[in-house]
Amino acid sequence: MAQQLKYEDGIKSSLHVWQHEILPKWDEVKKHKKTRDIWWQGVPPSIRGRVWMLAIKNELNITHELFEIFLIRAKDRIRICSESESEGIGLEEIHAASRENSVDVIKLDVARTFPHLCIFQKGGPYFDLLHGVLGAYACYRPDVGYVQGMSFIAAVFLLYLDVADAFICFANLLNKSCQLAFFRLDQQVMQSYFNSFEEYYQDHLPRLFAHFDELGISPDLYIIDWMYTLYSKSLPLDVACRVWDVFFRDGEELLFRTALGILSLYEDVLLTMDFIQAAQFLTNIPVHIDSDKLFKHIDNIDMHQKKFGQVLMQHLAANLANHSGNS
Repeated sequence: MAQQLKYEDGIKSSLHVWQHEILPKWDEVKKHKKTRDIWWQGVPPSIRGRVWMLAIKNELNITHELFEIFLIRAKDRIRICSESESEGIGLEEIHAASRENSVDVIKLDVARTFPHLCIFQKGGPYFDLLHGVLGAYACYRPDVGYVQGMSFIAAVFLLYLDVADAFICFANLLNKSCQLAFFRLDQQVMQSYFNSFEEYYQDHLPRLFAHFDELGISPDLYIIDWMYTLYSKSLPLDVACRVWDVFFRDGEELLFRTALGILSLYEDVLLTMDFIQAAQFLTNIPVHIDSDKLFKHIDNIDMHQKKFGQVLMQHLAANLANHSGNS
């Protein structure tokens, strides 16, 4: 209780700074130390959507009108698929519908998204909104389509933004190199991210690294789920949102620092576990995780001496050379 009151007082205090000192002069102060320090503590929920939009930016130049176009197209695809089930319809139309909109998978995933909130399920206030964002994205990027896990990311945006702005943030986020690699299942690039992660893992947590290596637990066993949902399924929602806050400040390296932070926080207990226990633990992290403790562990993961981007480029080059040599 005392910790919760302290947190709420901190949010009130930081909200004033955000509203009066940071947001009015965003471009000027976003990289200042004071801004970065207060950002690390988490963005107040009442302005989170606005901050996320500013931080993610809209490099794809998606307008509300463009979203409406793809939303209408998505609804048409759903109608075609529904009619094909009941009436039988041309193969060409069905093929186009299935290519741009995995209707059944989206419907299934929406129903399983944050079930404890009871707002994204059929009949809930956000069911159609979430369905619309995912369907519109599948039409907007048919080369990516819909991939399981996307529903959690879109749902979090909808908690803080109206539907069009949620789509804009969602599409721009998924266009970033790390997310695009994972959602397009680019094995070579994904492996480079895993290799980079393992390099920092071995440096920072050598005992746990050796233990997992002995058990045969490779990073893809838990990292993939964390990346596909950006921790929103694995961590309590308030903690995941704080991770998102800093991810939008620092970029993809924060996602891998968070993974190492989780492993560091639970290192002692993980060292006592066998393969099955550890795998289950990492896919069901304790719900009572202490946000401040986790962020202390994340803070202790140093990626300044050895820059994440440089390490990633080295592994990308090495994997490309190996691929070329084998082909």
